[in-house]
Amino acid sequence: MKSILNYAKKIAVPTPRLQKEKQRTATKVCGLINETIGKYNQIVGFELAGSYAKNTWLPEKADIDIFVKFNKKTSEKDFRKIGTKIGFESLKKYKPYTRYAEHPFVEAVVNGTKVNVVPCYDVNVGEWQSATDRSIHHTKFMSKKLTSSM
Repeated sequence: MKSILNYAKKIAVPTPRLQKEKQRTATKVCGLINETIGKYNQIVGFELAGSYAKNTWLPEKADIDIFVKFNKKTSEKDFRKIGTKIGFESLKKYKPYTRYAEHPFVEAVVNGTKVNVVPCYDVNVGEWQSATDRSIHHTKFMSKKLTSSM
């Protein structure tokens, strides 16, 4: 146990300046996403998820994950097509590119930070339609459980 505590003390915590920079980037990108999603009636909103949203990110590994929530009745074809389109439209100034997991998502580097625009279905816990549907729920669960000392 002592070795784990020694390691934990060595983990770099983001400086207040870096935290503000990431916050500005997240706010900027969320604004771009918000402008774009209004064009699509399949979209019900978006949320930040992942380590940035949980405030567990490390300075050298910071990325911002934005999950675009689709109506659960959206076809898989439209889910993939529109999800990618939203990412490219929103991040067009930042040379976006396609990445793949279970389905495509869009990534770009904004102000030195990787930003991922990931489609997911807006579903209840346990009603998963895609692998990414869990991410928002996981972020909410962990945010409730994590303490500042953790």
